[in-house]
Amino acid sequence: MASRSSPRFSIIEVARKAGVSPATVSRAFNQPDIVHPDTLAHIRNVAKRAGFRPNRVGRSLRSGSTRTLGLILPTLSNPVFAECFEGAERRARESGYSVMLTATGYDPAVESAAVQGLMDHQVDGLILTVADVARSATLDDLDSAGIPYVLVYNESAAHPYASVDNRAAASDMVAHLAALGHRRIALVTGPLTASDRARRRLVGARACAKRLGLETIQHISMSSHTGSDADVLKAALRGKQAPTALFCSNDLLATAVIADLVALGLSVPADISVCGFDGMRFGALLTPPLTTVAQPSDGIGEAACSNLLAQIHGHPPQSDRLPHCIVVGGTAAPVRRKASSAA
Repeated sequence: MASRSSPRFSIIEVARKAGVSPATVSRAFNQPDIVHPDTLAHIRNVAKRAGFRPNRVGRSLRSGSTRTLGLILPTLSNPVFAECFEGAERRARESGYSVMLTATGYDPAVESAAVQGLMDHQVDGLILTVADVARSATLDDLDSAGIPYVLVYNESAAHPYASVDNRAAASDMVAHLAALGHRRIALVTGPLTASDRARRRLVGARACAKRLGLETIQHISMSSHTGSDADVLKAALRGKQAPTALFCSNDLLATAVIADLVALGLSVPADISVCGFDGMRFGALLTPPLTTVAQPSDGIGEAACSNLLAQIHGHPPQSDRLPHCIVVGGTAAPVRRKASSAA
């Protein structure tokens, strides 16, 4: 025998069973952040027992809003972006929004296609990281379409963002290394064309070195943002002017660099100091623990989502600059009188 489906409950029936108004039930599903937690829990419990689920497709057709946000990040293989996603998604969920996520692999062409795809899905707004704010056709497209958005990790005077001050953060790490006696420091990054964050860190590091009378910060470029190249390191560490400290533009890169240094016969930090940027939790599990610049990635995602939701509800765009700090681990130590170099 064919089974009959149970009748679909309406908001009015859920309201009657819960002893509240239909408007309160509607707010419980559409704007849960403005409903008292006890009332919200009661309504959801009644709705669950009744088998009620809101018709989001019909609601979006009526309201013109899908209550969906787009999130575009370079990658999820780097925990910094995964933490950002968690912060943004949690904040969105608290306000009754869903999140559609896509990763670009640091490719501006994929970045542009991802934005167009999410716009085709009628997302209400976007949170994204772009390769280069100053030259981003993606942001031009969003401005032309009137789609609310907030950048994460990028910084810009012309666009809303949530980030730390990358220049100041890099400057603080160079000052920390200088206090340990390092005068020859190199910044290790992936391709600068795909990360304006790394470029800002290089600018901040060099400005601090100049201010403190250190030698100009060298730049060591890797082909990947998170992968090291032993041959590139070996060449950079030759000679009497080899750096005594390597400041890596992210923690994954720092761990890859340390692995290659060990393979080259060098000890960290006995022969050369290494530090990173991000403050990922795994850094504390290394032996020795990683010295790094910590940024609140979860908080960056949450702040960006809060700003985006405010825009969607009619408030002007704004930016948040979150605090950073230096995590003193064991991979950076006082400089030796004669630093070792790779043969």
